[in-house]
Amino acid sequence: MKKLLFALLSVAFLSVVPVFGQTLDYDKLAPHPRLLLKKGDVTAIKQYVAESANGKKVHDYILAEAEKTLPLAPVERTMTGRRLLSISRVALRRIFYLSYAYLTTEDTRYALRAEKEMLAVCEFSDWNPSHFLDVGEMTLALAIGYDWLYRYLPVHSRSIIGTAIYEKGLLASENNSHAWFFRSTNNWNQVCNAGMIFGALATMERSPEYCKSLIAKCLESNPLAQKFYDPDGAYPEGYAYWEYGTTFEVMLVAALQSALETDAGIKSQKSFMNTANFMTYMVAPSGRAFNYFDSGDKCFPTPAKYWFARECNDASIVAIDERFVAEGKLHADRLLPLQIIFASSLDLRQAKLPSKNSWTAQGEVPVYIYRSGWTNPSDAYFAIKGGRASSNHGHMDSGSFIYEYDGVRWAVDLGMHDYNRLEQAGVNLWNMGQTSSRWNVFRIGAESHNTLVINGQRHNVQGRGEITETFDTPRSKGAVVNLTEVFAPHAREVVRRAELDKNNHLVIRDHIVVGDAPAKVEWKIATMAQAELVSPQVIKLTQDGKTMYLKLNSRLSATAKIWPEHKYMDCEIKDEGLSRVGFVIDLNAGETADVEVMLSPNSKKGVKIQLPKLGLSKRSKDK
Repeated sequence: MKKLLFALLSVAFLSVVPVFGQTLDYDKLAPHPRLLLKKGDVTAIKQYVAESANGKKVHDYILAEAEKTLPLAPVERTMTGRRLLSISRVALRRIFYLSYAYLTTEDTRYALRAEKEMLAVCEFSDWNPSHFLDVGEMTLALAIGYDWLYRYLPVHSRSIIGTAIYEKGLLASENNSHAWFFRSTNNWNQVCNAGMIFGALATMERSPEYCKSLIAKCLESNPLAQKFYDPDGAYPEGYAYWEYGTTFEVMLVAALQSALETDAGIKSQKSFMNTANFMTYMVAPSGRAFNYFDSGDKCFPTPAKYWFARECNDASIVAIDERFVAEGKLHADRLLPLQIIFASSLDLRQAKLPSKNSWTAQGEVPVYIYRSGWTNPSDAYFAIKGGRASSNHGHMDSGSFIYEYDGVRWAVDLGMHDYNRLEQAGVNLWNMGQTSSRWNVFRIGAESHNTLVINGQRHNVQGRGEITETFDTPRSKGAVVNLTEVFAPHAREVVRRAELDKNNHLVIRDHIVVGDAPAKVEWKIATMAQAELVSPQVIKLTQDGKTMYLKLNSRLSATAKIWPEHKYMDCEIKDEGLSRVGFVIDLNAGETADVEVMLSPNSKKGVKIQLPKLGLSKRSKDK
């Protein structure tokens, strides 16, 4: 029956299979281990660990985590809501770490424990194909263990694991309703295609024609996700999802390189090869991320960046990551062994920090980032974004920004909320429509973000904020974001100009043309500082012994305000210590107004930046 099924699912292939102008020459298929590792790589890893202090830190960390795993019981098939993903990730971390530990030490305890983990996962009824990320990560986990431990595993265990990869992993992709990732343009495409390619490459000898056909299907699908990086390399889903989707994309191409000596044309995508810069600039001087959309702000070394550094022959790409390692800033990232694999072929003595202080990217979610330096935690940092709320993992945060000055993050983004908690409470979390209950979640809606709210209304979820200008001179630097679509129909025009002066004090100026009805405009930021009203136009913030003033420079009818604590739904996590501060401005129907707010450590009004007139009649250009 299985032979008949193979025949029905397979395509008659020669040893050379064309994929979008590229050729996959299966005559070059490497022996095991063939995933991520080439002949001689294990020796190179051992030498790197022996010679590099940072390499030894990462290596010792992985071995210590592998030791902790030895006495633990294998994972069980325990669902969290509709997901098995947390179990897939634990299994991946354990198998990856244990397999690495065995290859680099030849201690059979690690291989035996990895075998035990894999056989337990093989006993699961399925790997939850209705949420295919779970299948993708689990298939990749077993593929690594199967491939890296191939010469250790008894034939019987190898047969069980190979069969499970095929039946519970690869065959699951034949269900079109479950395997919609083939049509996806986001991280699902990258994670799931990587899992399928790993599984197919690892078990190629068991069913070569079927595995070749599946790899071809994955490589036909994957360019949909590669376009995600156009035109400049920014990742629309933000910092945390870059780490997720891009790391699996890197694993996909690295496996093709090691197993078949090809990148299948993926490296020819310029925006993809530029994307490591996005992650470099997303890390602020504080060591925290610009965490827009569903992202936390914690930063650690990013293993995938080492692949970009290797392929681009540019160690500066991982300079920040190397600093994190030196500081001992490591955590049990399930994919951490990638860092040593890619770093072992790099000369990291040349890992110099970037010289450029600003970075801009257009695309689905435009971003502008500026930092005053690269070495001091007290350097200033400002980042602002455009985009639309209806983007994957989007929030109502177009025009929102974060700002660090003198070692304090004065304007914060709260980031993601636990998905399962909201889903179990009935929040229609993945409905991105205008009336969706998604936008009632405080961390996702406009109320928690450092942007405008007009007449208490939601942003237009299809409206896109566009960065129309950036500038960088000795006296000022910043960006202009056209937010008109975001606030339609409540305003005819909204343009936000963000500018830092020569002292890195921040001015936000919003040019607003009101629609046919009066408008109550709320200008606010979220902050962890203690807030005090000084006057109707001045608010004092205090945090970590430092002071920052918000000063409204306008003759408009406005009132400084500290908003009361948000009334959270029972399913929401409360944001302890959060304050929302700003100004409420009443505008008449049809009125044109410029709302200018300065953030400065000086209590006096300060030097006023001469800002040009804003508006849609003049098309801004980069200078």
